[in-house]
Amino acid sequence: MKLQLRFLIALLIALAVDGLTKTWAERTLSLYTPIPLIGQFFRLTLGYNTGVAFGLFANGGIGPLILTGLIIIVLAVWMVRALRAGEIPPVAAFPIGMILGGAVANFVDRLPDGRVTDFLDMGWSAARWPTFNLADGFIVLGVSLLMLTISKQSRDDALVGEESFT
Repeated sequence: MKLQLRFLIALLIALAVDGLTKTWAERTLSLYTPIPLIGQFFRLTLGYNTGVAFGLFANGGIGPLILTGLIIIVLAVWMVRALRAGEIPPVAAFPIGMILGGAVANFVDRLPDGRVTDFLDMGWSAARWPTFNLADGFIVLGVSLLMLTISKQSRDDALVGEESFT
C-alpha cells in the first residue's frame, strides 16, 4: 500500500499545484506580456499551446487530445501494473506519480478549449526555450528522477552480480 500511496500523493501534488498555478497565471498575467523575474533569463509570460510538446502539431484539432488521452491511459495501466508486480523499485513510485500527474494535468487543462496554459519563460534574448508550465516541469523532473533511480538500481544489481562471482 505504501507504493500506491507514494504514487497517488505525487500524482495529486502535480495535479493540484499545476492547476492552481495555471489559474493564477490566467487571472494575473496579460497574454504575451513578459514579466521579468530574473532579468530576461526567467520571465512569466502567459501563452497557450494547442499542440503537444514544444507546440508540435499545433492546431491539430482533436487529434492531440485523443492521442495524449490514449497515451495517458496506456502509461497509467502499465505503471500501476508494474508497481504492483514489483517490476519497478518502490523508490520509483513518486517519480512515476509526478510523470503521470503532469500528463493528466495538461490533459485536463486541454479538455475545455483544446489548448494548454503556459507561463514559464526561460532563455536569453531571442534564444528562448518554448514557454511551459509546472505540469511540464513535473514530467521532466519525474523522468529525470526515474532515470536516476533506474541507473542506481542497475549499478546496485551489477555490484551484487560481481560480488557473487568473487
